[in-house]
Amino acid sequence: MKSSNPFLITGYASPKYFCDREVETKKIIEAIKNSRNLTLYSLRRIGKTGLIQHVFYKLKKEYELFYLDIHSTSNLAEFTNALGNSLIGKLDSTSSKFVKKVGEIFSSLKPAISFDPLTGNTTVQLSIDSQAEAKQSLNKIFKYIESSGEKVVIAIDEFQQIALYPEKNIEELLRSHIQKTKNISFLFAGSSKHLITQMFTDKKRPFYQSTELMHLEKIDGQKYTRFILKHFLEYGKTILTEDIKYILNWTKNHTFFVQYVCNKLFSSGKKNISIEVIKHTLYGILKENEDSHNQIKRLLPKNQWNLLKAISLEDGIEQISAQSFINKHNLSSASSVTLALKALVHKGLVTFYDEKYQLENVFLLRWIEREFK
Repeated sequence: MKSSNPFLITGYASPKYFCDREVETKKIIEAIKNSRNLTLYSLRRIGKTGLIQHVFYKLKKEYELFYLDIHSTSNLAEFTNALGNSLIGKLDSTSSKFVKKVGEIFSSLKPAISFDPLTGNTTVQLSIDSQAEAKQSLNKIFKYIESSGEKVVIAIDEFQQIALYPEKNIEELLRSHIQKTKNISFLFAGSSKHLITQMFTDKKRPFYQSTELMHLEKIDGQKYTRFILKHFLEYGKTILTEDIKYILNWTKNHTFFVQYVCNKLFSSGKKNISIEVIKHTLYGILKENEDSHNQIKRLLPKNQWNLLKAISLEDGIEQISAQSFINKHNLSSASSVTLALKALVHKGLVTFYDEKYQLENVFLLRWIEREFK
């Protein structure tokens, strides 16, 4: 069955609507099947979650698969709640078996058990408030997984978040549980290169050299061109190869922005996706986002906005404190620029990629170029 729009922006449908990542998929599956944990990191919205879902699609007949995003968690209790609520009740073949096991393992935590009358599924909600309860619950969750005897894969997205929790020794606590539980393969993922790689490469950290590291690069331009061309042609729409290359260049080959632009072009109703249609669509996208981009401009302190604008107009900069760069864009002192950069990185507006500082949001970049060049 055809998707109504083959260029997905969220979620995962099937391999047909997933572009490339053949090498990465093979490597992750090989690691899982050989009981090696793996850490995947990349820019935001480059396709980590989609790749995890693609791997899960390939493994769904062999493993029990669980995905959780912990970006919104801020402490051990919230992490444990997220983990428990994702897993508990999903590893039992019958409701009665589930209730018995949960009653035995989690009795002291008084879990809330509910039944869905439509699906027959049983779910449990843990309510954990204190650090002591969280540690106790974490131990019981791993005991529950181990007692299932199933082959389990747990993908934890934005895993670097645990480094920001206020409690001490969280990494050591999790590492000890992971080492002891033999029937789980872990796939960690993160979008903060500095934080996530430091966790696994610093000799003083508990997770040092405990996983394979994989940096997810942008999709090869030629492969993406073939993917886009194929889907437009399949639905009776024409587009020139050189015009697809224009799209990839404009979006900097960044997965989310490529998919978004192609999604909009596909839904335009045009049979011939000409360069004029493409440029009109790109202009429309910038107009749609204009209010939010102006909001960023209004909310940022002047020194941060001036630096963000300068980085955009240079399309990225290697030496942020170079005097030539500072003078060209009428920025303040090198020390002030360094502080502004730190704030922009913290806010997720600027990242260091391809050996230079650049904007993460391509639409914001192109809007600044259009408005202030």
